[in-house]
Amino acid sequence: MQLWLLPSPPGAGENDKACRGDDRIGRENKGMRMTIKEIMKAIRFSARLEDVLVYNDRFAKYEFELTEPHRLEFLAGQYLTIQVSDKGEMRAYSICSPPAIDHGFELLIDHQPNGVGVNFFKRLGLNPAQPQIIKGLGPMGRFTLVNRLGQAEVDEQALVLVATGCGVAPMMSVLLDQLQTKGDQRPITLYWGMRKAEDLFWLEDFNLLVDTYANFHFYPILSQPTPEWTLSRGHVDDLLVAHDFIPQTGFYLCGGRSMIVENKQLLTDRGILPQFIHHEHFF
Repeated sequence: MQLWLLPSPPGAGENDKACRGDDRIGRENKGMRMTIKEIMKAIRFSARLEDVLVYNDRFAKYEFELTEPHRLEFLAGQYLTIQVSDKGEMRAYSICSPPAIDHGFELLIDHQPNGVGVNFFKRLGLNPAQPQIIKGLGPMGRFTLVNRLGQAEVDEQALVLVATGCGVAPMMSVLLDQLQTKGDQRPITLYWGMRKAEDLFWLEDFNLLVDTYANFHFYPILSQPTPEWTLSRGHVDDLLVAHDFIPQTGFYLCGGRSMIVENKQLLTDRGILPQFIHHEHFF
């Protein structure tokens, strides 16, 4: 019987980053609050590495095809825990592909840190003669627009997705699911904060969604832009302050601990009720 070491409490272990933004939450998340119910419902799976798309010096997308089982049902916004060592250590990663693709999944990885999980992914190589198989547990997480019964917890008339860094990973899954699969007609806005322009990716993908769906709006914002950058400058909270929102807008936050804490308070100060502010329960 194999022993799987599930993510340990916040603050333990190394300073890894993964797919959930910058700062504390953006690091390979060893502090996920996984309930016993979540773990019991999660499925053990194995998957084969199919492709690696390197975006820049920091970020890459890893595409996997399930080998056992051959299908995995999940909700947009959920994550998987991946075994990243022979000791059974696990790290949590958001799924960035849409639920409609249930025969596999895609993960966004930040290569910049030097933790056990990042090094595990760096060692994975594409070799047809020797396929790379990973093992994991999932899906998990409650950072979703609906529950497992397909029901929304509250009636939201618009959606605002707020991400920093790799926190954009689950947002991509949500956008593809809501716009392409479900045909959601509500206003949907994505605010994505990064430090530098060279770290950005998926710009063409998001702009294509803007061109295709009139109800979708995208605002990238940089905190350390060059003079050539002509779009928004600052942080995502600057956009939340500058823009107005219709009643019953749902806000979905994914990024660092400080970003989530500060923007929850900002939204609360603007009169947004707690049931309309969502984030994963990392801490």
